[in-house]
Amino acid sequence: MAKQIPVSSTLRIDFETGLNDKGALVFKRRTFSNIKVEATADQLFSTAEAITSVQGYPMGEVTRVDMYSLIG
Repeated sequence: MAKQIPVSSTLRIDFETGLNDKGALVFKRRTFSNIKVEATADQLFSTAEAITSVQGYPMGEVTRVDMYSLIG
């Protein structure tokens, strides 16, 4: 049976930067690498809120991207 070993995590935050010509929301994405793989969802969301507090735009979506190494 294969095992997965956590290799890295990335935190992505989409900020709402306004509206386009058709009235749809426009987003700008910031990506933060080298996130500890042990970080909990609450810790990452708190971090995203802290980062958002110093930005000029509201937070749209917060995403965690995990990468694993598979060993057979």
